Amino acid sequence: MTSKERTIRTLRFDNPDRIPVNFWCLPATRLKYGDALTKIIDESEIDIISAPFNDLTEDPRNFQIGTFTDAWGSVWRNQQEGIIGEVKEYPLNDFSKVWDYKSPKELLLSGESGLAETAEFIDNHSDKFILGGWINVFERMQFLRGTENLFIDLMMEEPEFFKLRDIVEDYYTAYLDLWLKTDVDGVIFADDWGTQRSLMISPESWRSLFKPVYQRLFSRAKQAGKFVFMHSDGYILDIYDEFIELGVDAINSQVWCMGLEKVAEKCNGRITNWGEICRQNILPNGTIDEVKEAIHQMKKYLWVNGGLIGQFEAGHDMPLENVKVGLQNWND
Repeated sequence: MTSKERTIRTLRFDNPDRIPVNFWCLPATRLKYGDALTKIIDESEIDIISAPFNDLTEDPRNFQIGTFTDAWGSVWRNQQEGIIGEVKEYPLNDFSKVWDYKSPKELLLSGESGLAETAEFIDNHSDKFILGGWINVFERMQFLRGTENLFIDLMMEEPEFFKLRDIVEDYYTAYLDLWLKTDVDGVIFADDWGTQRSLMISPESWRSLFKPVYQRLFSRAKQAGKFVFMHSDGYILDIYDEFIELGVDAINSQVWCMGLEKVAEKCNGRITNWGEICRQNILPNGTIDEVKEAIHQMKKYLWVNGGLIGQFEAGHDMPLENVKVGLQNWND
């Protein structure tokens, strides 16, 4: 069974031969561990990988120390190599500017020829399950408007808010369409909707203001025959049903802050849990045996003839031996 076949059967709860593995790694972690980390990755069986795309609107300075202005006009400041910085100046701090604001869609589309490299990568990894994209509507709105301002906008629901939402959706529709021209198996959507204990906004506001946007984007991907993968940090138990209704195939969330049993009750047989091992406490602070036990518990509660992908993100605060265990012990 190839990695692609294994992952598709996992997503369909169709008894794959083992749990497929997906691995994320911060640049800071690679800088810290170097060849030792590369050796562990090379020795591990990784089934799900991400395709590259030379997106001209992305900026490599995101992970470099310093201050820069991105293609959207947001001013970022970064104080640590290999860790993404924060937006400190917002192009739409004055919301009246939204009516004349232009997204970098033209710049994005001017780089479409870069998809030739993407196609070559996919051809060279045809046995793997390949993901593309990173679509973050809510987070991009924060980068443009500022988080505090945006939460006020969510309460006021004035025309400027909907104009901003439309601008961001229009850009990501174009971005999604580029990926849909490729042979990737799935597309990643990513917005952090949870705090440690609850959603950032009420479920009712989420359904009213953002669910329609996701519905349009997800439907576009599904109609093109792609699987939909969603990442959202924090406590998001209140909108799992919404994501399932919208057709999300796999969800990457912090299952440990919500509780494995609660997540299992909500998800099992309905949506695949795309990780993750706890990276707040267990991976950075736990022993090897504690990491192994966390994996055991995830399999116990979340594996139902499929429905679980072995995934986590390696931060630079994690011991290298825990990274190795997290990569290589899903199928013991």
